[in-house]
Amino acid sequence: MPLPTPPPNWETDEISKFIDASRNNEFATYANLKDDIHRLMDIDISYRKAIDGLNHTKEWFAGFFLLRAHSNFLAACRLSWSGQIPESYAVLRSCLENALYGLYLAHNPGSRETWLRRHDSDADKKKVKDEFKIGTFLKLAKTVDQSVGEVAASLYERTIDCGAHPNERALMQSLQIKHETDLIEFKTVYLEGDSDQLRLLLKTLAQVGVCTLSLFRITYRERFDILGVTAALDHIKKGL
Repeated sequence: MPLPTPPPNWETDEISKFIDASRNNEFATYANLKDDIHRLMDIDISYRKAIDGLNHTKEWFAGFFLLRAHSNFLAACRLSWSGQIPESYAVLRSCLENALYGLYLAHNPGSRETWLRRHDSDADKKKVKDEFKIGTFLKLAKTVDQSVGEVAASLYERTIDCGAHPNERALMQSLQIKHETDLIEFKTVYLEGDSDQLRLLLKTLAQVGVCTLSLFRITYRERFDILGVTAALDHIKKGL
């Protein structure tokens, strides 16, 4: 399918120029880093199989978070392929959080109403803030599946270190410093080309994809086994 014709005045402003540059990077990543891209495609297929298999499940509420996690995963693919590295980690954090929320609410169905009533009053918002904490979720994940829970905790910290929070590592991975006689010039790379940082990000993206699906498998174990998602994950995670 040919690309659509750009609308009038496209690339006469800096935002549309940036979007085109992003798309060019996406094409380059797709064409040149085939092993990484194929693994992400396999993860996407596993997500779609899992989602298609949710019909008539008793654990329907956690399915909302599976959908959001998949949407986060796809957004992270777009951002990472374009080379927006710190921004990708922020979305990957959200991907993990959706999986952790889904796990927590599957194990604590009585808390669904608490979560849904967050905006009813200040007291309801405080109740949600007091109960729904990432530390609590990660503790639950480690309790029900220690291996998956430990991976989730490690990846969550990595997303924070690399871009989900504005900290030193997130800044330095895209910072360029040029020293001259009487001048120091600082530049921040918005769109990264092929680099160690990009390859680490693509690996992290695959790890988060496998981890989030593994967290949902705790809730949908039988369905994942029947649909072949479990077997696919065992294959995809080799070498990760």
